Amino acid sequence: MKVKAYLSLFVLLLGFVAFSCKAPQKETNLAQVRKAIEDGDAKFGEAVRQGDGAAIAALYTEDATLLPPDSEMIKGKTGIEAFWKGGLQMGIKDAVLTTEDVFADGDFAYEIGRYALKIRPEGAEPTGQKGKYVVVWKRTPEGVWKLHVDIWNSVPPSQ
Repeated sequence: MKVKAYLSLFVLLLGFVAFSCKAPQKETNLAQVRKAIEDGDAKFGEAVRQGDGAAIAALYTEDATLLPPDSEMIKGKTGIEAFWKGGLQMGIKDAVLTTEDVFADGDFAYEIGRYALKIRPEGAEPTGQKGKYVVVWKRTPEGVWKLHVDIWNSVPPSQ
């Protein structure tokens, strides 16, 4: 009977140990994450300069969410590609994204930054827009950082 009690106790303790163990998280090197994000921002700007909405959408996760100002949210890469193609057709010719802050933990990171757009609508005077943004980045199983949630708004021209 004593052996059975000890065996039961051992199995119970083993169960507690097994369930209390967490899966190891991927180590987060903030400098590497920041570099990956800045590289992604540079690819975004290059895709805008090339007028390539598909290349912009490729920088987002499949289930990404876009939160444009004064608009409904857009979910999924197909809708995001359509949104950016529309922006390019309206005359967005350049985008410069400047990272100000990055925080990362595991497979998620957020970036706070500023943007500057050059817009040249057909038949109209060129203009620009400046603003700020927050992006939640997600590391894919392949180790690639992609935009997962993207929200931005403009600042008044005098700022």
